Amino acid sequence: MKTYLTTLRTKAWRTSGSRYNAARRLRRRELFSTISLALFSSLSVAIAFVQLVYFKDKPEINNYLTSLSASLGIFLLAISLIEQGAANGAKAEVLHHNAEELNDFQESVALLLAKVDAHESITWSDVEAYRLKYQTIKTNCKFNHEPIDNQLFLAEQRKSDELLKKDGSVRMNFWQAVHIRWEWRIASIRYFGILWLIIALAIIFTPL
Repeated sequence: MKTYLTTLRTKAWRTSGSRYNAARRLRRRELFSTISLALFSSLSVAIAFVQLVYFKDKPEINNYLTSLSASLGIFLLAISLIEQGAANGAKAEVLHHNAEELNDFQESVALLLAKVDAHESITWSDVEAYRLKYQTIKTNCKFNHEPIDNQLFLAEQRKSDELLKKDGSVRMNFWQAVHIRWEWRIASIRYFGILWLIIALAIIFTPL
């Protein structure tokens, strides 16, 4: 009984940690999205001004910048609609709230384990009720964390006793943990990073 309850508590701890990471990742994505969209919009206006002031009498460059400015405007509208539909901020709030509920559940299981240690009367029906409660809390969240969020949790807690192998060794070495941390950070900004690169190349290769 105690072994099962310990395992259940570890599952809840791991799920809550992963969902905290997912909430942090989505908030970072939303922040980077907001900043990028604002700068894309400013850049579109800036290109139009530069075109009018400096390249009005140069048809080739003028036409290129007109096309670039118009394309950037259409692109900005499409990306804005996509990001609005993604609702990353709302998802982050739901995941964070669910992680808080799972934390409270861990405390309840810890109390039950204390009762077991104190040799108080605990039945398997009580344990089953806790198992069902964990499943209910977990499934009540309509959004799930991504595998990278769970991997980050394992990287951050790789030396915790609950996550060690049976022989006491860690499941993930230092460099694997570093790689996952960087991969998680990049995951939240990769999409807009690629978009920035495309726009930067389009500007750099303006036919002067």
